[in-house]
Amino acid sequence: MSFEFTPQEQTRVQLAHLGGVQLDPIGHADLAVIAVLSSVYFVNFAAVAFLVWNRNYPPLKSKYPFLMAAIMISMFIYFLGDLVLKAHVHVRGRVLSNCMLFCVWMRVIFGAYMVSVLTTIRSYALFCIFLCNRAFRGKYACCAAAIATVLAIVFVVVTYTMPGAQTVRYVPLIEMCSMSYAYRAVVQGLLWLVWIINAAINFKLRNITSSFNESREMFVACAAVFTLLAFNTVILYTHPLYPTNMALRITETLCSHVIANFLWWFIMFRSMYNCAIRRDAYLAEWKDKLVRDGLQKQYQIARTDPFSVTVVSVASSNVAKLVSLPRGMVTDHDGFDARTSFSRHSMVSDRTPHMKHADDGLWRPESARQHTNPAFLFSPHSPHPVEQSSSTSTVNDSTAPLTRYDFPFPPKSA
Repeated sequence: MSFEFTPQEQTRVQLAHLGGVQLDPIGHADLAVIAVLSSVYFVNFAAVAFLVWNRNYPPLKSKYPFLMAAIMISMFIYFLGDLVLKAHVHVRGRVLSNCMLFCVWMRVIFGAYMVSVLTTIRSYALFCIFLCNRAFRGKYACCAAAIATVLAIVFVVVTYTMPGAQTVRYVPLIEMCSMSYAYRAVVQGLLWLVWIINAAINFKLRNITSSFNESREMFVACAAVFTLLAFNTVILYTHPLYPTNMALRITETLCSHVIANFLWWFIMFRSMYNCAIRRDAYLAEWKDKLVRDGLQKQYQIARTDPFSVTVVSVASSNVAKLVSLPRGMVTDHDGFDARTSFSRHSMVSDRTPHMKHADDGLWRPESARQHTNPAFLFSPHSPHPVEQSSSTSTVNDSTAPLTRYDFPFPPKSA
């Protein structure tokens, strides 16, 4: 495969000129595009290997690692189809001149359509989790896969029932694959349909309480792809032979793959970077943020143990006492926080295994247990909420004001 202006290439340019087509020869600029994007996808596949290897790391697991890996593979197949359709390489021989293989199956079905539909399925998974309160598996996952498959089958049936001249054909004179206007409309219509569905799902997700900006990620994805689709549609109809123009074919290829790669990394970079650089610290921050936002159920993360303690230093004239407080007592609000307090008002399905076996009688007012040994250090019905919001609070008051919380203070040392 030569990228020099060989006699054979010169003949191709002259034949195209006789046919009324201004053809820019395949040259070093095309080679540079191939080299740059190939290097990018090499790095991407290394990242996919890292992603799959660390797929059980919770922040990465929440991003659907296998789905994101499939999107990256589809992007690479799309890239291979682009090389042929946009004539970045010499389209010669039995393999490369098979326009149905490269332009329909690789570029459209397993390329652009697969990237689009997998991204839409990811949005639907977030819809199931955040709005339907259902895990994305079973009938929900099967339904999404079935709809995506049916759309692909309909597209293939339409492709093979249309006359050959009305779909994709090879033009020996200029050694290029060419799509008819009607087939371009079918392809662009399919992609617009999928992304409009994606946008509708994300519109429903616009108000979700999300710890890690899933709705923002998908909004950026929709905005960028709609811009790219609009640009591609204009180019396809205003410059139907755009692969013959070096500037247009390079611009179109770079825009498509830069945007596609930007979207993938926009979703994955933060979690992958922290997994590699500060794995344990980021995991702790990630779980703490879920607890604060009340999203443990959506992310399938177990609640923080309500009986784990926060140490409070109480200064007195005689001795510094250490008092253990349940985490449920510490709240960022002036009142009782049902999400993090583990009260009897919390959903049963949301409780920890400890709480599932807790006797409801233990959650009774202080007046009902004045003569018993307190089983809990804090009564959720206390009319005086704690004003501290830090997990390590320092109380510099005397011990008297703290007695209203019914703490079992240790005896003073002699």
